[in-house]
Order: sequence, then structure tokens, then C-alpha cells
Amino acid sequence: MVAPQTLLHLTSELADCKGEATHYAWRVAQPEGSVSTFVPHAQDPNPNFEANVAGEYTFELDSFDESDNRCAPTHRFMVSVTPDSALHIELLWHTPQDPDESDEGPEAGADLDLHFTHNWPEAKTEWFDQPFDCFWFNAHPNWGSLDPSVSDDPSLDRDDTDGAGPENLNLNLSEEGISYGVMVHYWHDHGFGESLATIRVYVQGTLTYEKKAIVLKANDAWEVGSLDDQFNFTPKVDDQGEPVIIHDFEHLFGSAEE
Repeated sequence: MVAPQTLLHLTSELADCKGEATHYAWRVAQPEGSVSTFVPHAQDPNPNFEANVAGEYTFELDSFDESDNRCAPTHRFMVSVTPDSALHIELLWHTPQDPDESDEGPEAGADLDLHFTHNWPEAKTEWFDQPFDCFWFNAHPNWGSLDPSVSDDPSLDRDDTDGAGPENLNLNLSEEGISYGVMVHYWHDHGFGESLATIRVYVQGTLTYEKKAIVLKANDAWEVGSLDDQFNFTPKVDDQGEPVIIHDFEHLFGSAEE
């Protein structure tokens, strides 16, 4: 069992046909929403693979000899990816008009952002507030105790600007009497159009809330919900019980990530 964002170093050692294998083919069945790939490629004997999404990964490896015959039974194994923080939030998205959501680079995919705010009992923090909104520009704020050994500050540990996510937020200790807000902002579509956003909330490694395939357009803000100081999640809905989405969301943070 490993935590999200673990870089796996895979090896063909157990399926090398006693040294006779000349080439290989890796495959993986990933959790829904994960688009990780083998690096440098799936034919490398010992590739790396970044397991970013919580869930079960099933890897398979076929080995071939110089005559292109499979020279060993398919080698199969599983890796369980489980959040190791008290609170773990995943944002993933699927963009139907993006032909390759696993590619990387400037404007290579749609850019959605996860926001996580610190709210006092008497006041809600505004989105994009600094320092009390944890997002890509404020990924590691200091909210609670000034003692660095007290793990009561959130961290946005993955910011994906060019594809399907995930963006991952972690927090180990809550502050008494404080609530926390969760929002998804569609920063830029880079010409790929609508995206379908999914939020998953894990508490102590267990999935406690999931909302899938919320359709968002560029500059939409989906106010997902809030957590209390025990990490109990309450979704935010309108009068019809539907998710709250603010179209043409206005903020004063510019128009593009640096």
C-alpha cells in the first residue's frame, strides 16, 4: 500500500524468461479518472509510473523472446493507493474534446483548479483570498499554530494545468471551531471546451463523499461544499438540490496562471 503521488519503479526482473526476454509490454488497469502513463514508455523493461489517484492499480507484464513469442506467463500484480493524511481531497476532470488527456505541456489540456478555504464561525473566506484560500498560488499556507511541528496546515500537493488531474489537497489536523470550504474553478479551457469535474473526499483513508461528472465551462466556479472541524462534509446545493455553479465567476487574480 502506498500514498497518492507515489512514483513506482517497476521491474521486469520476475518475468525475464531466465534472461531470454528481449522485449516487454506493460499494461495497467487504473482507478476511474486516472490517466497516468508508463515513463519512458510501456515497452521499457523497467519503467516508472506515478500513481496519483487513490484506488487499486492492476499491472500486467508480457515478456517476449527474439522471435516475438511470449516466453513466460503474464506477470500480474496489484498496488493499492490509499491516502495517508486525515483529509485528502481529489479533483479530477474529463474533457471530451481533448484527444489525449495524458499529454503534458503548455495549453495541452483544460486547466481546472481546486480551492480550499479556512472559514471562521462568523465569516466565510472569499475565494482567491490570501492567505486563507489554499490553491495553486497559495499551495502551502500557514493557518493554524505557528509551531511547525503541528500539522494543522493544508497543502495542495499537485497542481495539474494541462490535463485531467488530479489536483490533491491534504490536511492532517483541523482547527477547533473552524470550517473549510471546497470549490472547483475552471481557470482556462485552452480551446478544449467543457469539462466534467469529479470531487472525492477521503477521511482517514476512506472515501466519504464523491460527486461525479459535473459539467463546467471556462470560468465556472462550482461551490462543492464545506467540512466542519471533524471533517464531516456537507455538499452545497441550490433550491432544486442541484450543485451550485457560478457562471462567469469574477475574481481579481488575473486571467492566466504564471
